[in-house]
Amino acid sequence: MKTTLVIPHYNDASRLAPFLVDLCRELPGHFEILVSDDGSRPEEREALRRVVREAQVGWGGPSKLLDPLFVDKNTGKGGAVLRGWDAATGADLVAFADADGAVGAGEIVRAEQFFRGADYDALFANRVKMLGRSVERSLKRHLSGRVFATLVSNVARIPAYDTQCGLKILRRRAMEKIRSRQETVGFAFDVELCLLLLKFGFRVIEFPVDWRDVPGSKVSLLRDSWRMAREVFRIRRRVEGIER
Repeated sequence: MKTTLVIPHYNDASRLAPFLVDLCRELPGHFEILVSDDGSRPEEREALRRVVREAQVGWGGPSKLLDPLFVDKNTGKGGAVLRGWDAATGADLVAFADADGAVGAGEIVRAEQFFRGADYDALFANRVKMLGRSVERSLKRHLSGRVFATLVSNVARIPAYDTQCGLKILRRRAMEKIRSRQETVGFAFDVELCLLLLKFGFRVIEFPVDWRDVPGSKVSLLRDSWRMAREVFRIRRRVEGIER
């Protein structure tokens, strides 16, 4: 068994560095980690190479932490994730986690262990405060997240509490079934991923995780809300028109 964890990266090497060390230290041996760069600036690419080399030397070498993937043009988080998944040969599970480390290494291990023993095709981590779980989130981020979740629920008709939490795990057979249908590479990648999985009859579970607010989000609700709504509506209409 093997799990490939893809970390999408864009001009964020300094914030990624401590998270990579935690991942290499805590993830079991059946994990491999692949950082998929999304057209970062040249100096950030060099910084990423250094960060990865240092983590490889200290924690398990290039067989556990692979050399990064690079492309010249920025496409969006979803594009980086999909390129990483396409490169995940031999993995029975594919996953991604956001580079900010808001979902920590220990939570990734806990989610993957649960998923391996469960009868589901995909796991979407979520940020819901419940007994035994810790969600450290500013009021602004909480409110903006709930606004987007409501938009997704109403416009995309997805009965999910939280599609945007930065950890997803899929069985390879599910990923391969929907891969040719995936078109969205920006912020709404997670929404399309969920809609396609449900469209093709795959079983998706939301899994509560500990989560901590990390500054530096590249999406602004006030600036991007109208664009978000249009994109979510477009995705829903397109997926509805797909023949199974």
